[in-house]
Amino acid sequence: MSKRTYHEMSLDPFQEEALDAIDAGKSVIVAAPTGTGKTLVADYLIEKAMKEHLRVIYTAPIKALSNQKFRDFKKMFGEEAVGIMTGDVVLNPNAPLLIMTTEVFRNQVITEDPSLEFVSHIVFDEIHWLNDEERGTVWEESIILAPPKMKILGLSATIANAKHLVDWIESIRHEEVALIEEHNRVVPLEYFYYTKDTGLVDYDQLWRYYRRKLKDRTNDENPFGPTTHLDLIRTIQRHHLPALFFVFSRRQCAIKAMELANISNYLKPAERKIVEDRFIHLFGSEFDWSSSTRQLKRLCSKGIAYHHAGLLPSQKVIVEELFLERLIKVLYCTETFSVGINYPVKAVCFDSLNKYDGRNFRPLANHEFFQMSGRAGRRGLDEKGYSFALVDLGYMEKSPPPKFQLNRLEPLTSQFRLTYNTVLNLTATLSQAQIEIYFQKSFSSYSYKLSSERLNLELAQIQQKLEGTHQYICGEVGSFNCPLKHHPKRKELEKLKKTYRSLGPRKQSRVYGREMARKIRTWEKLLSQAPKNCTPQHQENCFAQSKSYLAIKQQQQELQNALAALPAENAFLQEFEFKKNHLRQIGYLRGDELLPRGTCASRIYVQELLVTELIYSDIFTQLDDDQLNALLSSVDFEARKNDMFQKTSVFDANPVKEIAEYIQSICGQDSIRFDPRVAGITHAWSQGSTFIEVQAMCNLDEGDIISVFRRTIDLMRQMRDAVSDSALRTRLKVCMEKLDRDEAAIMEL
Repeated sequence: MSKRTYHEMSLDPFQEEALDAIDAGKSVIVAAPTGTGKTLVADYLIEKAMKEHLRVIYTAPIKALSNQKFRDFKKMFGEEAVGIMTGDVVLNPNAPLLIMTTEVFRNQVITEDPSLEFVSHIVFDEIHWLNDEERGTVWEESIILAPPKMKILGLSATIANAKHLVDWIESIRHEEVALIEEHNRVVPLEYFYYTKDTGLVDYDQLWRYYRRKLKDRTNDENPFGPTTHLDLIRTIQRHHLPALFFVFSRRQCAIKAMELANISNYLKPAERKIVEDRFIHLFGSEFDWSSSTRQLKRLCSKGIAYHHAGLLPSQKVIVEELFLERLIKVLYCTETFSVGINYPVKAVCFDSLNKYDGRNFRPLANHEFFQMSGRAGRRGLDEKGYSFALVDLGYMEKSPPPKFQLNRLEPLTSQFRLTYNTVLNLTATLSQAQIEIYFQKSFSSYSYKLSSERLNLELAQIQQKLEGTHQYICGEVGSFNCPLKHHPKRKELEKLKKTYRSLGPRKQSRVYGREMARKIRTWEKLLSQAPKNCTPQHQENCFAQSKSYLAIKQQQQELQNALAALPAENAFLQEFEFKKNHLRQIGYLRGDELLPRGTCASRIYVQELLVTELIYSDIFTQLDDDQLNALLSSVDFEARKNDMFQKTSVFDANPVKEIAEYIQSICGQDSIRFDPRVAGITHAWSQGSTFIEVQAMCNLDEGDIISVFRRTIDLMRQMRDAVSDSALRTRLKVCMEKLDRDEAAIMEL
C-alpha cells in the first residue's frame, strides 16, 4: 500500500490511521505527545468538510489558542470562510468554519441552538482539559449534549486512560469511536536536572552528588551554592537555543528576561533592525508608547522576551510573531504558553518544579511536566529536544525534585459540577427520564460505575483468599488476645514500668513522666485479659501465616474504604433536585416550569442568579451608563493575591450586597462572586480616561485590565440575549461601546 501524503508531506502511521478513520465517517480521538503533528489531522478534516460544503466548529480551551487558530485558518482558507466566537468577540458567526471557546459551544448545545443544524463536525482541541478543576465540566457537558449526527474529533496530549475516555464516549453516543494513540515522538526528548555545582545531570546522578557532598562536608553550613536561571542559560546557550523558560510567576518572567538582557544579546544588527521596524509598524511613533512596550522592545531587540496573560493583546501578538520568525532566542513564559500554542523550540527550561495553584505550592503533575516539555524538539530541525529543570540542592531533603515518568501519567478524572444555569436548561429541554439518563451519561458516573465493579470484583477475590487461610489461622490473630502479640507487648510493658519506677517521684511528675504513666495505663487496659491458651504447634502455624493474612486483611479494609468513598449512584440527580428546590424558593421555577426569571437566568452563563436579580431589581435605573459598566465589571471578578485598587466609590454597592446576601441565604455562600473594588477602573475607562490614567488607579497588569473590560462586554452581550426589554437592550449596546475602544478593542484579530 502506498503511503498517504497530505500537501506533499508524507504522513506518520498514526496520522494515516486518523485520516482513514475520518474518511470512513467515524468520530476520532487522537492522543499523541505534544509536537507530533496532531494539528494536521484537524487541518485535513476541515479542508475535507469545506470541499463538501459542510460546517465545522473548532473549540479550544483558552482564548489565546482560539485567537491563534483564527489567524492561522484565515491564512489557510481566506477571511470569508472563518468566524470566531469567544464570548467577548464575535466575528463572522455564520462562516463555514467557526472557532469558539468550549464554553460557547456548550452554551449552544445546552440551549439546542438551531444554528447547529448544519454542523457536521466538532473538533475538541486539547480534549484532556476534561481534567481541569475549574472548567472540566464544560467539556463533559459538550460531549454529552453534542447532537448524535455531529461527528467528534478530539485531539489530546498523551493520556493514561485514553481507552477509558473513548469507551465512555462510545457508550453515550452509541457509535464506534476510533482511538488513535501514538507514544513515540518524532524528535526524541532528553531530560536533565541542573545546578551550578553538578552541571546537567539525570535524576540518579543528582542524588549521588547530593549525598556525597553532604557526607564530605566539614561543618554544619549548607555546602551548596545558589543556582540561577542565568547559570543555566550560560550553560545551554551555545547549543540549545531557541529555548522556552517556564516561570510560574508573571512578575518573575519580566524580571528574569531583564536580568538576561543585561548580560546577553542574541541578535545581529540586521535582525535587530527587523524587530525595531516591527514595533514601530504595530505601535506607531515611539513617543506614544507605554513604558511596558518600551521595555519589551528593548528586550526583543536582543532576542529575549517574556509572555504571560498580563500583557496587552498587541504585545502578546508581537512576541508570538517574532518568536515564530526565530528572532526570539529565549522566551520566559508562564504555563499557558504550553497550551496548544504551537511554538516548538530546541529546549524547554523550568525555573522550578513546583507551582502555585491558587491555594498552595505543589509539585508539577506528570502530565503538566510532559505537556510543557513536549514543546522541545523541532521536527526536521533538531535530532533531539531537551528539557532542563533548575534544582535548589539546599531544599533537596525538604522538597525533593519530582521524578517524572511517562508511564505514570495521571489518568483523566471527571470534574463534573452542576451549575444553576445547567439545572434550568436541562429542566427546560429534557423530560425527567431524559435527565436521569443525562446524569448517568456523565464521565464521572461512568467512571464510578467502572470503579465500583472493579472494587467489588477485587473484594470477592480477597474474600476467597481469606476463606482459604481460615483453616490455619484463628480470628484473634493480630489482636492482643493472640499470644503472639500479647506476650511481646507484656514484656515491653514490664520494661516501661521498671524505667518509670527508676525515675523517682520528682521526675515522675514532669511532662515526660506523666506521659509515661499515661502510656502504662493504656497498655495495661489493652493487656488486661489473659491471652488465648494455644498449643505451640498452633502458634507456629499462626506465626507462619499471620504476615500474609494481615496484609490481605489490610487490603480488604482499603478496598472497603475506597468503595465507601464512591459517591452514591444517583448523587448528581440528588444535587439536581436540591438545586431545583433552591430555584423554586427564589421564584425561578414553579414545579418544573421556568418562570420569567428562570428563562432569563438560563441564558446567562456567569453568576446567573445575581445578574438575573439585578435585571429584575430597580438598581439599573438609578445608575448612569458609566456606573452600570462599573457595577457589571464587579460581577464574577476575582482578584489575584496582591491586587490593589485606588479606593473610590462610584456607585452604592449596598443594594447589590443585600441581593447577594438574600441569594446566599438560600443557595449557599459560594453561589455569589462580586467584588466592587474593581469598579473604579471600569468607571474611569467608561468615562473616557486614557489607559495610562486607568493604570495609575491599580496595580493590575495591563492585560488583566483589558480582560476586566472584555469580560464586562461579554456579560452585557449575554444580558442582551437574555432580556426582552428593548430599552435595556439599547442601553446595554451603548454601554458596551463605551468600553470597547482603543486598547480594549480587539486589535489582534
